[in-house]
Parts: sequence; C-alpha cells; structure tokens
Amino acid sequence: MATTTETRDTRVDEKVDTAQPVETRAERAAAPDPYAGIHAARERFGGIDIPASLVGMLTALSTVLILAGLVGAAFGVVGYQTGLEQDAQDLSNGSLIGGVAILFVAYLIGGWAAGRIARYDGARNGFATGVWTLVFGAIMAALGAWAGSEYDVFQNVELPQWFDSDAFTTTAIASGIGAIAAMFAGGILGGLWGERYHRRADTTIANTRTETVRDDVS
Repeated sequence: MATTTETRDTRVDEKVDTAQPVETRAERAAAPDPYAGIHAARERFGGIDIPASLVGMLTALSTVLILAGLVGAAFGVVGYQTGLEQDAQDLSNGSLIGGVAILFVAYLIGGWAAGRIARYDGARNGFATGVWTLVFGAIMAALGAWAGSEYDVFQNVELPQWFDSDAFTTTAIASGIGAIAAMFAGGILGGLWGERYHRRADTTIANTRTETVRDDVS
C-alpha cells in the first residue's frame, strides 16, 4: 500500500511599513492686533471735527485778546501787520514781532484744545482753527463794509485786520502773510500736542491687551 505524504508550505507574510513619516506642524493662532480697535475708531471718527476746531478757534482768539492786552500794557502797541494807513505811525518792528509771537502762542493753545477734543487728526484740526479764523474774519469784514464798521468785530476788539481795505499794500500783505503763517504753524503744532495725550492713552491700552494675551498663552 502506497503512502502519500503531503507537504504543506506555510508562508508568513510580513507587512513592511514603507510609508514616509508625515511631518506635523503645530501652528499657534496669532494673537489679535491690540491696535485693531484703535485703527477702526480712527477710520470712523477721524478727520476734521468741526465743533472741536471751532472751539479751538474761539480759544485762540480769546488768548490773543488776553495776551495782546498784557503785552500792550507792558510794551506798548501790538501789531499783527504793518502798512495799514491808520496804524503805520504806531507800529514798529518790535510791535510786529510781538504780534506774530502772540498769534503763534495763542494758536498753539487753540490747536491744543482742538486736538484734545477731536482725539484724532490733531494737525488737521489745529490747521482748521486758522482756516475758521480767516473765514470768520472775512465775514466780519464784509459785514462791516456793508452795514458799518461797528459790526466788524475784529476791528472793534483789535484783532488782525487781514481783510481791511487798507491791508492791500505790499507791506501789509507781506507782514500779514507772516502773521498768518505763524498762526497756522502754532495751530498745527498745538493740534499734534493735544492729540499726543490720546495716543499715549491708546498705547497704554494696547500694551495692557498684549500683556493679557501673553499671560493666557503661557
């Protein structure tokens, strides 16, 4: 009797992991910009603030009257420009320099008031105080020419007579331009000065938010 022997081959399949390792990166969420709200508020509320610039103009004009009274009492006549027929004999270089200095200081204070109230764009609002002054002066001069000199407020309280009929000589125009330049320079610098308070406050708020975010992450 023949015996048949079956040989069974047992194969073991080995799985080889040939997959490449996947590089994983743990990305941390970026911290929010602490100045985002400040930038958004500036976009919405920035620009020329008419009430603030008008308050700045009134502040500057009031300061002009006070300083002119003090300087005039101490040193004599104060002039904002030369070449006007009625004042030509009384004005000197010293009085003109004093008048220009008064305008600069007064609009430095007026610009500060405008920039502090407006919060944003202090330079623009400080500049606007000078613009409103010119507009107001032109209106008062036109009203005085039409209805009588008693309605010209600038002339009655001895403010600059840039639109007077005698202010169109070469000397008056040149000195008037110098006075106007001093007025605008003071207004712009004052506006930047007034806005600086709010920028410091915004920086303090932003720094506080940054420190809070860092503490939460750690």
